[in-house]
Amino acid sequence: MSETDGYCIRTYRQGDETELTALFNDVYRDYAGFVPRTVEYWKWSILLRPDLSREGIAVVVNADQVVGYATVEKSGNVLEFCYDPNHDGKTVVSMLLDWCIDYVKSQGGSSVSLNVPAQDNPIRQVCRELGFTEEPFSSLFLRVLDFPQLLRKIVDQKGGLNQHFDETVLINIASVPSWCDNHVFLRVQGGKMTVLTEKIGRPTIRVDLDISTFSSCIFGSTGTYRAILKGQLKVRPFWKIRRAAKLFSLLRLRDPWYVPGADYG
Repeated sequence: MSETDGYCIRTYRQGDETELTALFNDVYRDYAGFVPRTVEYWKWSILLRPDLSREGIAVVVNADQVVGYATVEKSGNVLEFCYDPNHDGKTVVSMLLDWCIDYVKSQGGSSVSLNVPAQDNPIRQVCRELGFTEEPFSSLFLRVLDFPQLLRKIVDQKGGLNQHFDETVLINIASVPSWCDNHVFLRVQGGKMTVLTEKIGRPTIRVDLDISTFSSCIFGSTGTYRAILKGQLKVRPFWKIRRAAKLFSLLRLRDPWYVPGADYG
């Protein structure tokens, strides 16, 4: 066990998983793609992973409280990296990364690979100081299973729209799986949006697009106007293009994404 400014780093002890999963859930709960950790899932995805031993799990404590941890495979792939932002982030991150580098070297590895949120400044700073090279994350594949429910969740999260127009919008989605609704109705009135699957009156705006374009516009990888210009998103009547684009911009998810390596096979 080593100590720096009141922070101690040690390897995993049986029972740590309760505090580790609680810390992970608290730190990453606001990221898109977040799946709450359970102790059972953590044991399955970390402790039972073939290339990861218990000696490859580092835990930083302060006054007997877990404030950070890292799990690293013998090959150098860091599966989880987490620290409490209420503590000295740079110190905790430095201790964990130094430990990971030393551990991988002791296992005969030649490199350390770390997947963390790009917005985390303490991690970025320490990585630069240690000579890490930043690379873009590979593409993430998503499949929407329930379009109306997805839009309801988004509307509930965003609350009021502060838009003073009155529209009934029909969204027709092509190429959907057989179990999915291929249309959604949006009722916008008095700054409030309601998501429906049943028709209510004559739509004042109709939007036609396929499942890929819908997902790209909602999750932010494609802009609405770009999709319109490429003919992937069609609006009728055409003079309501700006209003339709405004609605999609309100529905667009802007939360940063993060999926830890432990969630991959």
